[in-house]
Amino acid sequence: MLLAEHYARERVFLAGDACHLVIPTGGLGMNTGVGDATDLSWKLAATLQGWGGPNLLASYEAERRPVGAQNIKASGQGASGRATWRAAYQAGIDQDTSEAKSALAHLLAIAKVEAPKTFRVVGAELGYRYAKSPIIFDEPGGPEPNVADYIPTSWPGARLPHTWIEPGKVSVHDRIRNDCFTLLCLGQIPAQAQTFVSSFESGRIPIDLVSLDIAAARQVYGFSYFLLRPDLHVAWRGHQLSAHADDIAARVSGH
Repeated sequence: MLLAEHYARERVFLAGDACHLVIPTGGLGMNTGVGDATDLSWKLAATLQGWGGPNLLASYEAERRPVGAQNIKASGQGASGRATWRAAYQAGIDQDTSEAKSALAHLLAIAKVEAPKTFRVVGAELGYRYAKSPIIFDEPGGPEPNVADYIPTSWPGARLPHTWIEPGKVSVHDRIRNDCFTLLCLGQIPAQAQTFVSSFESGRIPIDLVSLDIAAARQVYGFSYFLLRPDLHVAWRGHQLSAHADDIAARVSGH
């Protein structure tokens, strides 16, 4: 149950068990480490390729350390839940006596509340959001962290939720490249989209333009336009394309 004070110092970066140690309960250690690697890898690539600005690698700690802290807490809650219901066990609880039956009922009542804490961590695995990232265009408010349940949201900083293009075969995620930003348009591509894309291309920031018209995606995402990072996290969203594409391109690339 440990968390590194810092994830980065000058040219040295930590990831995985080097910066967060959890209890095996819930299986959060490996998944949190994969999240670290995914976040750091595209930022390293952008820096080496020359289009990543000075704030890009600096955002790694700002994004991933809060996730590490949250998942350590979730792991601890799961372990304490298991310890709580196991502590209610008594010798002879399986006997056919009124006392044993009462003790068993007491244990089961506690277990009903506490046992699910060991595996109800889907929200921690899929629902984390980079709420205070310097390279995300966050919005006022926002959903509170929920480690137990995954509630799909397209809020800036969250990972774009999965929806089907062809049920059981093709997901929206399958249409998003992992080596560049993506401007996702739900519906026809407007004329302003090329201006938006040009703001990225002028800074040699790789970007792809994708148009999808899927009712399920509209219902889940709630907006028409999304700027997605290579790691599928939403950097910006809008009902209309912003006229400040230059500012958006600069911030999300760390300039």
